[in-house]
Amino acid sequence: MKRESGEVYVAGHSSGLSRRPNVTPVISKEGCIMRLVHISDTHLGFFAYSRSDPDMGINQREADFYRAFARAVDRIMEIKPDIVVHAGDLFDGVRPQNRAIDFAIRQLIRLSESGVEIVLISGNHSTPKMRETGSIFRIFEHLNGIHPIHEPGISEVTVGDLTIHAIPHSTTPSMMDVLPRLKLSRDSRYNVLLVHAGIEGSSRYRTDHINQQMIALGTIPADLDYVALGHYHEFAKVRKGMFYSGSIERLGFGEVGQKKGIVEVDLARGNTQFHELGTRSMFDIESVDAGDLSGIEVFSEVKSRLEEVPLEGAIARLSIKNVRPEVARSLDVSSLKRLALDALHFDLKIERKDGDMHGEARDPSIGPLEREYVEYVRGLNIAEDRKKRLLSLGTSYFAEGTE
Repeated sequence: MKRESGEVYVAGHSSGLSRRPNVTPVISKEGCIMRLVHISDTHLGFFAYSRSDPDMGINQREADFYRAFARAVDRIMEIKPDIVVHAGDLFDGVRPQNRAIDFAIRQLIRLSESGVEIVLISGNHSTPKMRETGSIFRIFEHLNGIHPIHEPGISEVTVGDLTIHAIPHSTTPSMMDVLPRLKLSRDSRYNVLLVHAGIEGSSRYRTDHINQQMIALGTIPADLDYVALGHYHEFAKVRKGMFYSGSIERLGFGEVGQKKGIVEVDLARGNTQFHELGTRSMFDIESVDAGDLSGIEVFSEVKSRLEEVPLEGAIARLSIKNVRPEVARSLDVSSLKRLALDALHFDLKIERKDGDMHGEARDPSIGPLEREYVEYVRGLNIAEDRKKRLLSLGTSYFAEGTE
């Protein structure tokens, strides 16, 4: 559905709580918007481990996320929807690298030039904790057919017979304060909510990010035609017409076994279809209980486990538990790790029976400093309330230092 040269732009309605009102376009187009694609949590710029992509010469996992996004755009262009909504965390950080920005722009322009309108909201990963930092989303504001929403509050983007009610991530005001101000458009045939948040009261539809925002399920109007959610990384139906599309690649072992992809929505019929996309294989291999095993027997058990998994190019993890101290001293960790040389990354964890974790074999590569800090605090043997306090203080210091 191509833009007509005579379309009119006017100021859009805003029900946000920010001091500066949101201004978003209302686009006059002929025809009825019926089909959209819902995508989220693309995390461009994410990286992990110490391996490089042989073709691109950059971190292999960073390259994986770029390729995943390109595959998603390819599939969207095959589907040929009227509009695409991206439910947050386009980038993995507030200050993405130049190549992540360049890649995102080129892929979004591909979609726009095919005649697809695109609405983007900022998620918690791409929203500065200090407002004076400014939003990376401003770089999209001049691009034809692309509507970036990053100011706190509710912004409306109307395309044909569809109004998108977009709520980007924000802490001031909180999204719980913003959501009750949503008012459905009576002038549009279809109303869609686009929001990046967890679901309050649910242990499933949330993550462990310190700065995540939660919304109460009961505050979301039931008469919306569709609710496009972002933040939770697994494709999931929350209730009728309300879905998380999930991420398009796996960000960690907590996502092993999850399908990754995008959601096609037929607003006229009320139908949804999940389109699965290919990803790099990730395996959390069954652990070895070494309580009564010798060093040779441990080696044999690990070898047997690994031979059952297609490790070539994969990311894998295996734990050896209850290792007696004398066995732990005899284990050749290097030989154990060489059993998985075909893997992109192999995480071998050794837990001694006496509780001493010093025998643990970890990957020597270091990830982003904030992520390393979070992992360190989570592993401390202290009360949960103290952990939460340390995490809250530490991540706020990292944010100030970065910005």
